[in-house]
Amino acid sequence: MRKNFLFVAVMLFSMALLSGCNFSGGVKANSADSQNNEATEEEKSEVEKAIESSDFPWYFPEEAKNEGLAEGQTVLSIHSFYPDKLKESNDPAEETYIFYNATLKSIGEKSSVVTSMGQDIEMPNALIIPIPQGQTAKKGDIVLTWWQSGSGMERAIVTDDSNPSSPKVCYLDMDWKDDGKGFANDHNNEQLRPNTFTVLKNNEWQPGAQVTVNADGSYKIFTLINAADKYLLLSGWAGKITVYKKEFCKVVPIEQDINVGDEIMANFVGSFRTGYKVTKIDKKIGRVWATDSYGETKIFSILDVLKEE
Repeated sequence: MRKNFLFVAVMLFSMALLSGCNFSGGVKANSADSQNNEATEEEKSEVEKAIESSDFPWYFPEEAKNEGLAEGQTVLSIHSFYPDKLKESNDPAEETYIFYNATLKSIGEKSSVVTSMGQDIEMPNALIIPIPQGQTAKKGDIVLTWWQSGSGMERAIVTDDSNPSSPKVCYLDMDWKDDGKGFANDHNNEQLRPNTFTVLKNNEWQPGAQVTVNADGSYKIFTLINAADKYLLLSGWAGKITVYKKEFCKVVPIEQDINVGDEIMANFVGSFRTGYKVTKIDKKIGRVWATDSYGETKIFSILDVLKEE
């Protein structure tokens, strides 16, 4: 499918690098550095080879394995959507994808087989996130998991570590509300099953990490899926997957020194916006209350705030 657009894609890549605009799901040129504003012959060649040799919708090595893949383990993947959309969509890179849990059946060089609900599905290695077995967590740790009384990838903060291999958590990617009617309120202190989570580390390029991208003066927010040498495969607003050059990305620290009264940036429709002031912090549930310039107070996950430098 993509072979038919070889010439157009190469031209678009060159134009994107010249203008600093997105290419093939978000590859960025450095608009602040004139040395990176022109596509090199090597980069053009890489694009041509990638398009000719693969139907993978993103400019990212589909064979790139996340560290720690092992047969029999739980993984997170978009297996429920990807195969059909790759066949049916005119532009799979622009579709919405949700990561669900599955079991890794076998590992290949370019792709691997995941099993879900009795069905074996072949997936590119780049789109498989491992959940290593034998993980333990302590109170206050942030883990990558899924909503275990429902479905879908989630980050969560450990609220009870009396059983470190099966901790209780508060989900961070769900809304928390003061009236107690938020989705996170309803599922607070949900217990994770063993071997269904992995602890996220501070400031590491790790699947599940919150990442911000400095794109055209805005700070877009993404969840890291996979990291290659130069590029990051990211999941963003409304489940759209995209690629950015690693040099323009930054991991949002898990350990931030944020206090009441601090000026911060906070998540507004998938981007960090300035002008918020912290009014309350609840570290146990991983939430920050902050007032915007209009005097409205909102509740944010600790992953969705960033202290202004």
